[in-house]
Amino acid sequence: MTPSIHPHQRVLRLAALGLQAVIITLLLLLVLAAIPTPLGDKLQSLLGSNWNYFGFSPSPGRSLLIGASLALAVAAIGILWVTWRLQGRSWRRIALGYAVLGVVLAYLAHDDATIRRPVSMEELSPDFPGAEASFNVLMLYGRYHPLGKNFKAPTFKDPYPILSPEPTDKWRATITAHRTELEAHWRELAPERAWLARLNEFDRIGDLTPTRMDAEVIAFLPLRTVTQHGLAIASLQALDGHGDDAIDTLLPILQFGRKLQPYSRTLVRSMVGVIIERLSLQTATFILDNSVVSPGARARLAAALQGGDPAAGGRRLISTEYAFELGALSGTRLGDFRADYGGPVRHPWLRRFYNGVSPFVYNQRATFNIYGDLYLDLQDIIGRRQLEKLDPRMKRFFAQDARPTFKNFYGKLLAQMFVPAYSKVSESYWTSQDLKAALCARLSGPGFPG
Repeated sequence: MTPSIHPHQRVLRLAALGLQAVIITLLLLLVLAAIPTPLGDKLQSLLGSNWNYFGFSPSPGRSLLIGASLALAVAAIGILWVTWRLQGRSWRRIALGYAVLGVVLAYLAHDDATIRRPVSMEELSPDFPGAEASFNVLMLYGRYHPLGKNFKAPTFKDPYPILSPEPTDKWRATITAHRTELEAHWRELAPERAWLARLNEFDRIGDLTPTRMDAEVIAFLPLRTVTQHGLAIASLQALDGHGDDAIDTLLPILQFGRKLQPYSRTLVRSMVGVIIERLSLQTATFILDNSVVSPGARARLAAALQGGDPAAGGRRLISTEYAFELGALSGTRLGDFRADYGGPVRHPWLRRFYNGVSPFVYNQRATFNIYGDLYLDLQDIIGRRQLEKLDPRMKRFFAQDARPTFKNFYGKLLAQMFVPAYSKVSESYWTSQDLKAALCARLSGPGFPG
């Protein structure tokens, strides 16, 4: 006859088996999400993007979340019933079950011993005399600074025109048609023009941006507005036959775009600099094609183009991005990451839950080793300008290196989430380098200063 179980013993064993059932259910969820099937893809989307649907406001993923939660609850109850049937009358069997789970959890929590490619932002973008002063002036138009946050671009009577120096026929037609407005706007932008001139008093522009995903960056709208209007005014001056004045209007914009890049700590700032430089180079070509420029003005333009290592600049785009992410995310648990960088978490317990499971689904050093291997390859590809190798390497990264698996599931999801579209970045960068090389060759040709 089977001995009866005391009620207190029954409750304790039920609690122990209930915890086992919850752990097994979550592990089963990871297994299903890691399998490359339509169900796995949906679970990855749910687990990776919809972390904050624990509330009462409608959302596109709410029904999916509710369905998944009910399925998990049913699965947990079923697993509890099975474990009770197998282990409910034996503490030894319960202990054995926990031992097996302990081995699985230890395997999931095991991380790489070290980060193979450690690098600090200070190594790539060191401090220098004047760095803080120049950075403070730059950030007067930061995204959260009052001047940047409250900036209002001048409006056009018609829809905002496309202010791009290429193609040149459309550029000529646009700036001619909007001449009156552009000239009026240029006068309105006197504070931004003074800010740009103040920045160009520095021979270098430092970057002291903290390595945080929510760190303040330069506001894009003021820069785009003053840059586009300045290039338009320079082009109009060239069409009016004032080539030297056009060069003098252009140079502060070109110099600013180039100064943004060497000490940049963020991809955003680097690409803003690249774009400003590219548009300025296109405008310089337009000026030379449409006006007479004196030898002195040509010499000033040629001097503004000197310096810089194209290969090193291409590698830097990638290295700073890796260093920034390493500094920003290293040591951050999932719950803290979600609360600090992913938006408000509606329930504090959700943050604690993610922090609790973080070691089992997010191996930080292993994740950054995946990053590091990718970025090392990308630096070489972009630095050597072997751009045809870029897409195959990125496809391998998403299909193999960072494909979510049972181990380090969230780490690989994060690895996928934080990789920008480097093909566009690299193409824009090398287009700018080609324009600069062509312009330098033109300025050093017959009749131009050497």
